[in-house]
Amino acid sequence: MIVGTAGHIDHGKTTLVRALTGVDTDRLPEEKKRGISIELGYAFLDGADGERVGFVDVPGHERLVHTMLAGATGIDFGLLLVACCRRPASIWPCCRCSASPAAPWR
Repeated sequence: MIVGTAGHIDHGKTTLVRALTGVDTDRLPEEKKRGISIELGYAFLDGADGERVGFVDVPGHERLVHTMLAGATGIDFGLLLVACCRRPASIWPCCRCSASPAAPWR
């Protein structure tokens, strides 16, 4: 099973993948320096039943949509992350687009 992340920049996609798998998908020096995902990142988790779950961690910045779309091919499930720590709490238009039935990975 392949799970692709979705969500705006700084909403915790890479942090969640790292917490689940122990793998930091931000591996490039530029990603470390800037604190954002630039390229696709990959990690996996072996489930208790022995089944492997793969994760494709995509960039969330609007200027990297082409990279995000490249990661959306071949996924089985999408994991939409929305940061709830912002004030006032609201769903950003970009998150509505990611959850839309017309999203590119559907």
